Amino acid sequence: MLNRFFLSAATLALVSACSGTPPTVQTGEDAEVIGDNLHRVDNSRADAAYIDPQADFSKYTKILLRPLGVDNVEIVQPDRTTSAVNRRDWELTDKDRESLQQIYHDAMVKQLQEKGDFEIVAAPADDVLEIGAIITGIAPSAAKDDGQSRTVGRSYVVTEGAGAIAVAVAFGDSETGEILALIKDSRTSSTHWGLNNSVSNRADVQRVFTSWAMQINTSLAKITGKTE
Repeated sequence: MLNRFFLSAATLALVSACSGTPPTVQTGEDAEVIGDNLHRVDNSRADAAYIDPQADFSKYTKILLRPLGVDNVEIVQPDRTTSAVNRRDWELTDKDRESLQQIYHDAMVKQLQEKGDFEIVAAPADDVLEIGAIITGIAPSAAKDDGQSRTVGRSYVVTEGAGAIAVAVAFGDSETGEILALIKDSRTSSTHWGLNNSVSNRADVQRVFTSWAMQINTSLAKITGKTE
């Protein structure tokens, strides 16, 4: 499923998220369709969303959660012209990738299983929905707080949140590998000014992933019939 997901996710077009208007699935000859079965969802809370209108989500009671993809992340470097703290490019290390994967996994398990009604399982089955997600891009607000990237002598850095992060998420049948829905979304970590360091940045990332996990749980609960 994941290889097919990466190909399909690249075709998603970004649109502005809408609010106050119920989401509707495009149908008919003029409907925007990708991958033969995925129809564009208008007024989605995500930047872009597609779903198979013929899919029977009511049969899914469990989730097969794939590790977060972090291998092909576009990094938008902090603006060097407005910050004197940048000494070198912002890069994702193996430790960073492992941390992002753990934060994502913990957020999804907490919202879908502990607070939701979906059991997280390790193997495909007829009633198991597979979720695969990748980080497509990040835009840090400042140079990394790693002891090497910031100008010597700068004891603290203040920014408007840690930055922005973008993801693409695929939902599919765990047995057939057929993709049933795709979303692409981006979030700014915070609109509040405060200290920018490794601790505050991790907390911001946790809030963003928790927000996504809550939204996914709410949406799945609706389309599977767990809530009205």
